[in-house]
Amino acid sequence: MIDQRLVLECGLAHLAARNADEAAMTHLQQLADEMDRTPTWAEFHGCDERFHLAVAAATGVPAAAEAYRGVLHQLYRYYLPYPMDALRQSNREHHALIDALRDGDTAAAADVARAHVEVLHQTMFVGLLEAADSQGG
Repeated sequence: MIDQRLVLECGLAHLAARNADEAAMTHLQQLADEMDRTPTWAEFHGCDERFHLAVAAATGVPAAAEAYRGVLHQLYRYYLPYPMDALRQSNREHHALIDALRDGDTAAAADVARAHVEVLHQTMFVGLLEAADSQGG
């Protein structure tokens, strides 16, 4: 599921960099700014979901956004609360994505999305299990 999200999110970031209008950019910026201020994982998580779905909507390709929504919701079932420091780092990546989208830089947008999702292989519950297995845990 992480890899499905990776492929979809890179493509969505690329398309959003080509197609996002000013209203979409304003909405994304507001969501990222809100995440800068959220005090709890639960509030951040809800805003994070809205942010990623807003990137998908900014592509102008409703069918792709709907496919992404399904993968995102499946994957979110496996999320555990992250420390707020990790979430703040994640949100710095959101801001970098906004910058790439605003610049219309499709390659940079896809690259930010790739890095943002790839880390899940090491930080999600399934990644932690794999690390423990490789260490004899």
